[in-house]
Amino acid sequence: MNYPNVLIVDDDFLSSEFVRIVLERYDFTVSGVAATPQKALTIFSKGDTDLIICDIDLKCELTGIDVVRKAKKIRPVHVIYLTGMSDEKIFDKALQTQPDAYITKPFTHAQLIATVRTVLNEAELNRNSESCPVPTRREIEIIEQLAKGLTSTQIASELNISFETVQTHRKRILNKFKVNSSSEIIVLAMKKRWINLKYSEPSLF
Repeated sequence: MNYPNVLIVDDDFLSSEFVRIVLERYDFTVSGVAATPQKALTIFSKGDTDLIICDIDLKCELTGIDVVRKAKKIRPVHVIYLTGMSDEKIFDKALQTQPDAYITKPFTHAQLIATVRTVLNEAELNRNSESCPVPTRREIEIIEQLAKGLTSTQIASELNISFETVQTHRKRILNKFKVNSSSEIIVLAMKKRWINLKYSEPSLF
């Protein structure tokens, strides 16, 4: 897992210190701690922040939502909102900034770390999805049969195609998805939810 630089924005000193201490304990780098929108944007403008953990109510004219909106005009960034409020209108405004997650105060260190890790994992999956090619219908059929543990001969019989055609598809799948074995492509297919099968001891390419 990549550990991003995190900017903490919270006017409550005890709350921001709690977040900072927990993050650093789990090897995250805190790029800054800001109690005001102005300081938050100054830190963010330096360019070394990947994730903003921001309280919505900063007890001033600008809210955490305003901070995030201004920050995202500078460049894309992941956002987790902290909030003790339950106002539906506030949540609607926050939603417009496309945050990655919310944490309701009070929260535990386990809840904080679980949320941060979930955001990072989803971001990583999205990056992989963007760079990963999409399988054709026939490729999915081949992968499904591999997941059942079938050999090329058995797949040819099952799909009513020639053995040579199956072998050609398997070689193309290797090259297309940059994998070295049927085990790897099955794992990738299940992660991407192209297939939902459980498999046992698939044959190797």
